[in-house]
Amino acid sequence: MTVSVPAQPVLLERTAATELAAAVRAALDNIQRHCGETTRAWVLVEDEPELVRVTIRDDGPGIPDGRLAQAAAAGRFGISHSISGRLRDLGGTATVSSVLGEGTVVELRLPCAAAIAVATSPGTA
Repeated sequence: MTVSVPAQPVLLERTAATELAAAVRAALDNIQRHCGETTRAWVLVEDEPELVRVTIRDDGPGIPDGRLAQAAAAGRFGISHSISGRLRDLGGTATVSSVLGEGTVVELRLPCAAAIAVATSPGTA
């Protein structure tokens, strides 16, 4: 796995940082679980003025069309809860794009305003 991060620390409120890290771990766990040991993964962290963006990309087999919907219908909510739900709860988004034979890209976006809102909510300091 290759990880690229900004030269300066990315500062987030503790809850936002914990949830973002958990979403990244869930994406990496999916790569390990579904792609095999030879699959390479890349993580890119970008600290932009308005948001923190984390992109997790792999060169695995990709996700067949409709597979995520099938998993959700069967009660397996890995991506929808462990990844998308965590970001949605913080006012962020997660997108998954995949091409068979070319891998998958998961992009996590957390607005800086969302991280500040979490920090100033009662009981979250």
